[in-house]
Formats: sequence, C-alpha cells, structure tokens
Amino acid sequence: MPSLTLLQKQGFSNTNYLLKTSKNSYLIKVFKSLHVNRKFEFEVAEEAYKKDIGAKPIFLDEENSIMICEFLKGKHKYKLKIKDINNIALLLKKLHQIKIDKKLFNYKKDYVLCHHDLNPKNFIFSNSIKLIDWEYARLDDRYFDLATIIIEFSLNKYQQKVFLNTYFKNRFKVNTKEISSFKTIYLNICIKWFKKQNHHKEKLKYMKKLLN
Repeated sequence: MPSLTLLQKQGFSNTNYLLKTSKNSYLIKVFKSLHVNRKFEFEVAEEAYKKDIGAKPIFLDEENSIMICEFLKGKHKYKLKIKDINNIALLLKKLHQIKIDKKLFNYKKDYVLCHHDLNPKNFIFSNSIKLIDWEYARLDDRYFDLATIIIEFSLNKYQQKVFLNTYFKNRFKVNTKEISSFKTIYLNICIKWFKKQNHHKEKLKYMKKLLN
C-alpha cells in the first residue's frame, strides 16, 4: 500500500511530504509562498534534471499549490572536503550553462541562470551531488551563487581558492571585488528575509557573519 508521511525536516517555503509506492518514492511539495512563478520553477527543474544536477519533476498543479518530483535519497553536508568543493564548483558550472530564453527578461548584462538559494539543505549528497528547491531560481550574476557557497559552507581562504579556481579554471578570471560585493549583498538579503519571517535565530546567524 502507498504511504504518505510528513517529512521531519522542513524548509521555509513549502510543506514537504514523502509518498512511497511499491516501486518508487516521490516528494510532494505543498507551497506556502504564493509569490513564486511555479511554472518557471518547474521548467528550470526539468532543465536541471537533464543536466543530471536535480531531481526529475513529474507534476505541477498551480491551482492547488502542489508539485510532485522524484525523491532523492542522500544526506546534507555542512562541512566540505576538498573533493566536495571541487564537485560543487563543477555542478555550478553545469547550472550556469543552462540556457534560458533571455528575451523574457529585460537584462542588458550577461547574466546566467542562478539557483539563488544555495544553502546546505538544498544539496543532496549521495554518489553524486544534486540540487533541490528551485523556487528562487532566476537570471543573475554568477557571482551571487559563488558568493553564496562561500558564505553558506563557511569556506576558509584556501577552500575559497580551490572552489573558485575549479569553477573558472584560470585564477586570473576571478574577480575578487565581485566576490566581496556579493557576499555583502547575500548576507543582507538573508538578514532581511529572516527578519520578515520572524526567524530571530537565523537572522542573528547571518548578522554575525556580516560583522566578521
């Protein structure tokens, strides 16, 4: 018999359930936020699946605020080994190479598709690394995602160097000013977001990072 259970670990934007059948397991997302383009989220998830960096999206019901996708087995990591750092850099290169119809966006800059929420809970580590939760994905400067990884995984100077050199391959392509600027931008966004959500503990965590 199929079983439906509420997942113990929940995100801030959805209520997540695990649906198990005799053959497969599925993630059912019930949306909390109504201010998200779910059709675009579904399309991005499809492209990520094709690149082998995300779960397979299966069904979207915008009217009832439900999305169903493949359930990924694995774990989250909060401390990374050098191998993990290299693999995340390569995963981001695949993500940033996904082609989106830029005519839909009034951007003059050469932006790329960014995940925009690269915290450790959105990475699933198993035999490979995959991303989940694409609701905030959109075109932006690649340095936003790069700075987010450095902040969220608390990469030290050596780890940052490994990460950026793997992503760019040529250390002379790294714009350190852009990294610094987007770190500040990301931290301020997090502080304001968690303040709005009344998550005092999370807000303080990012305030401390900003002051360090």
